[in-house]
Amino acid sequence: MSPTRQDTLPASGFAYLAALTIIWGTSWPILKIALSEIPPWTFRGLIAPTAAIFLFGLGYLMKEELTRPRGQWGPLLLASALNITGWHIFSAFGLLLVNSGHASILAYTMPLWAVLIGILFTAERPSLQRYVGLAFGIAGIAVLLAGDLGVFASSPLGTLLMLGSALSWGAGTVVQKQVNWQLPPVSLAGWQLLIGGLPMTIIALVIESPHWEPVSTTAVWTMIYILIVPIVFCWFVWFKIVASAPVTVSSVSTLLIPVIGVASGSVVLGEAVGWREAVALILVCVALGCVLMPSKRL
Repeated sequence: MSPTRQDTLPASGFAYLAALTIIWGTSWPILKIALSEIPPWTFRGLIAPTAAIFLFGLGYLMKEELTRPRGQWGPLLLASALNITGWHIFSAFGLLLVNSGHASILAYTMPLWAVLIGILFTAERPSLQRYVGLAFGIAGIAVLLAGDLGVFASSPLGTLLMLGSALSWGAGTVVQKQVNWQLPPVSLAGWQLLIGGLPMTIIALVIESPHWEPVSTTAVWTMIYILIVPIVFCWFVWFKIVASAPVTVSSVSTLLIPVIGVASGSVVLGEAVGWREAVALILVCVALGCVLMPSKRL
């Protein structure tokens, strides 16, 4: 199954992107609530493999091919380590140290790393329009960070962990885009969640199980929501977007998510929101326009 070489998202991709943006954007404060009671390795170690089981079940109902990815174990292991293990554990520990709005901002510097890694290690060369879109998007992220330069001084480890999650996801996106996967997106997402999640499950059993304590009903329901919607549904949607668009398009298209993440953090957790978020929203919307519209190469 070779990846589609479209210059922009197909019509269905815009619907997927809208759903992904809203759900991932609003999931950050919910995730922080769950992690306030459930240890990070345990939370991620439960979520990822369970999500894999759900996805394999979905694939079965959709009559998708669920066989082993023969001959592609090497890239599958690398993509799983980057997309799942690295992203999930860095972001979980980082979110414990910074607020949900800052976490979403730092995490979604992912497009910068994806584009830079793509330029350095692949043959993909974005058009000038795509570079302009990236510049506007990064400017939007910079505006969001401009009033909070002290976030690194107050929590350097949390900041580095969130940037590490962005770097891991960006590299994983590039790796995934370079492979002619022999599996449909639902099965590919299931394999990655299973392979990337099992190490976290094992570590949780070894280092956190002696310290497990009862958790509230709120924590349980937030974990169930994170499992079904932002993980199972959104990873399936994300893999479909990555499969149908260039790295620059698929990665920069996520830049609206931190704006929603900051807004939802304000509503749910009372985190501060100011004029910077409004300016960033304008810049990010311009970036999305540049990236999602078909570009003309001279």
